[in-house]
Amino acid sequence: MGFSTSGAVAILFIGLLVAVGIVYPTLETAHDRRAGAIDERDERALDLRNAAFEVETSYDAGSETVSVNVTNTGTTTLSVTEIDLLLDGVLQTETATAVNDDATRERLHSGEVLEITVENVAEEPNRVKVVTEHGLARVLTEGGG
Repeated sequence: MGFSTSGAVAILFIGLLVAVGIVYPTLETAHDRRAGAIDERDERALDLRNAAFEVETSYDAGSETVSVNVTNTGTTTLSVTEIDLLLDGVLQTETATAVNDDATRERLHSGEVLEITVENVAEEPNRVKVVTEHGLARVLTEGGG
């Protein structure tokens, strides 16, 4: 083997080391992000499995007010700001909320009751739907289902 062959092998070896040095951090970062995403997905799935709630509604025709009581019967804490209320398929954005009669609370822990009040509702809704941040939903219809 002459010098030219040894020099060519050395140049190829150095090029290989540089290429691996560039590719390895990229692959490591991609692996870390994928592992983090899998952990987050598993955490969301666990929260969904442990989330449960019950819904009761009442309508006061005199004051045109609908009151919806959401009782957290699961072990997952729910975010009050992430709970959506639909009356007859219409998302209600102007609502008043209170957790155990405290309007400043933003978390609904297990066993606690969230009262959602909607005013200026002309007639009693036929369908009430409550959806949590985890996508869990409960629907009450006029027939009580």
